[in-house]
This record gives sequence, C-alpha cells and structure tokens, in this order.
Amino acid sequence: MGIQAMITSIKNNNRRQLHTPFDKDSIYLSGNRKKNPPQFKKATQEQLLMIRRRIKISNSIYQQKLIGYTCLTSITIISTFVYLIKIYL
Repeated sequence: MGIQAMITSIKNNNRRQLHTPFDKDSIYLSGNRKKNPPQFKKATQEQLLMIRRRIKISNSIYQQKLIGYTCLTSITIISTFVYLIKIYL
C-alpha cells in the first residue's frame, strides 16, 4: 500500500459518515452535508413504531437463520461422527 493510498484512507476515515438509518426525509433536513453537518429531527410516535417493527422483524429473521444454521451444523457433525464410527468398528 502506497503512501498516497494511506493518506486517502486516513482522509476517508476522518470524514463524517453519511449513513442514514431510516427514511432520509424524516431524519435529515436538506442542505449541503460537506459544509453543514446533518441536523437531526425528532421522530414521531408513528415513525418510532415503524422502526421498532422493522427491528423486530430483522431480529426474528436473524434468529431463525441462526437456529437453522446451528441445526444444520449439528446434524453434519453428528452424521460425520456416526459415519466414522461405522468405518472404524
């Protein structure tokens, strides 16, 4: 990695992250983000409910995937163990 690449990396890391966690219109006021940092608005009750529902859905999907992956891994390990026992006995 060259020196110029390191300098660019440091500059990019120091810049303000422009992640918008939710709907852009409801979070940020319009304006130039390089000169003016984003100004946050307070979320309404409806927006908070929508955010909570979205987080609950994503968490439940993640947990279902995690359970499925764990079951698949367990079955693979057990079947491999049984197969090795049959070979060596």
